[in-house]
Amino acid sequence: MKVKKPFLEYVQTPQDSSLRLHHNQNAPLCLTKSWHYHPEIEFVCIPEGKGRLYIGNQTFSYENGVLILLNSNIPHTSFDYGYEGEKYEEYVIQVAPTQIELLVRQFTEFAPIKTLLDIAQEGIVLPLKPEDIFFKTRCSALPQATALKKWLIFMEILDELSQADYTILGVASGNNLHPIQAERIQKVFDFIAQNLQKSVSSRAVADLLNLTDTSFCRFFQKHTQKTFKQVLNEYRINHACKLLAFSDKSIEQIAYESGYVNQPFFNRVFKEMQKTSPLAYRRNRQQVK
Repeated sequence: MKVKKPFLEYVQTPQDSSLRLHHNQNAPLCLTKSWHYHPEIEFVCIPEGKGRLYIGNQTFSYENGVLILLNSNIPHTSFDYGYEGEKYEEYVIQVAPTQIELLVRQFTEFAPIKTLLDIAQEGIVLPLKPEDIFFKTRCSALPQATALKKWLIFMEILDELSQADYTILGVASGNNLHPIQAERIQKVFDFIAQNLQKSVSSRAVADLLNLTDTSFCRFFQKHTQKTFKQVLNEYRINHACKLLAFSDKSIEQIAYESGYVNQPFFNRVFKEMQKTSPLAYRRNRQQVK
């Protein structure tokens, strides 16, 4: 895999929880295979299947499923990239390091988990065997669990992982942002998410950060490796993908709700980014639901 500079991904946690859980049972909603990093610790379980991981400057192949634990700011691709098989499933937990450190540093019983997280600064993977039941069973319980129960299950998983024969990848982050820079970029992502249906300009966001338009565009591209317009369109098309897959709204209405003033322009942007039309995307997605 050709190494290029990763972009910063903003992870938004739910209002009722300090960790974010994502259970993906299908092919990804959108086709972007982004090389990215984020400040959050990330745990991933792919319960079955064969594939190859691209993490930092390392690749790692697995045969029967895999667990992945990455500490802050380790560059990686989406984990479905390199997957070989018709059905893809993953459980993803993302949590800010400060949140989990508050817990594991207060109780000596969590010492093995703290050590595990320290080691995960270099990336950890554990290939699964067909007979491995514990991790698959605990991960499958996550989607229906309460916010507190999710934390308890996560601690169980980390405790068991700390005792397993995992592999240390030996990667490094090297992408740490100054807190002020991270806060500014977070404000941009929040603003985009809250104003998808509106006319959004880089000038408006620059004003939010007390920067000139030129200074903001230069700052944003430096830290995300993308222009503001690219990221805005990614947010809007991602939103449209979800509506196309999981609603019966007309394409015209979806275009409007995704921030596009007319359907022809929406169709053109969607096809440029997804390599298919909105109608074909909807038909394909609703067939595999």
